[in-house]
Amino acid sequence: MSNWRGIEEFLAVVRHGSFTAAGEKLGVSKSFVSKTVQELEQRLGVQLLVRTTRRLSLTGAGKSFYAECSELQDRLEQVERRVARYSSEPVGRLRVGLSDIFGSDFMSMMLAEFSRENPAVVIEAIAYLDENEISQEQYDVVIRYGNLPSSSLRARMFGYLSYCLCASPDYVERKGWPSKPADLRNHDCLTDLTATMRFNDDVEVKVSPRWRSNSGISLRSAVRQGIGIASLPISIMRQGLAEGTVLALEEDWAYFDRECWVVYSPGIMAASTRAFIDFLVRYVNREKVRPSLAAKLAARY
Repeated sequence: MSNWRGIEEFLAVVRHGSFTAAGEKLGVSKSFVSKTVQELEQRLGVQLLVRTTRRLSLTGAGKSFYAECSELQDRLEQVERRVARYSSEPVGRLRVGLSDIFGSDFMSMMLAEFSRENPAVVIEAIAYLDENEISQEQYDVVIRYGNLPSSSLRARMFGYLSYCLCASPDYVERKGWPSKPADLRNHDCLTDLTATMRFNDDVEVKVSPRWRSNSGISLRSAVRQGIGIASLPISIMRQGLAEGTVLALEEDWAYFDRECWVVYSPGIMAASTRAFIDFLVRYVNREKVRPSLAAKLAARY
């Protein structure tokens, strides 16, 4: 039995002056109110109300109990109003999982812009390396890439993680560009740990890389030093591409576009989560990024 049972009825009787009026206010019968208040008195072991044919009055214990319970009810209503804000406006904590495989700086900057627009939201941005180690329940949203496994989770596609073949001007001068994917086997390739270079239309090329890393930031450094050629997200290469310290092969076959998803748990969504998802869709606009946009991206972020 709830410890609050009978208290709401008791408060209503005192405030409205009778069991009948309390029942009408609460939408229950007079007899239900009377019975519930009697059960409350029995549970407490004290009499709260003096009942006569003409009027009701509070005992000493009843006055004390009424004052404290009335205060508790007011506090509860305040808490409910505060919590209700989570469903109506962006407030409170937003915990976001960001992939650090290709650097979380690009998404973090978008998250910072969202934060500027929504100052009542407290941001927690957590970088992860392995998607398989992510527990969705620990986050409000997680940013994921590529094909999603079947699950009970909900997801919304907001853009693309677009890759391009990139190298330093020095490397291109020495080695030139490949004319087709298979030509990469004759290049000094920089890859992830799979030693595979991927392109649109499910094209994959297995190479013998000079440099392998599970970090896109590490591969970016190798590209800048002229060590080899890599297929990396334009978003993390934007500064070098804009400045000309890194070059991109601008051929249709040389791109790889992975879908970007914002993943969240089913159920009632907080307004802050909904606002962030809408922000991503509006801001990125499901656009496939190309090297020609690098300067715009570098200036924007």
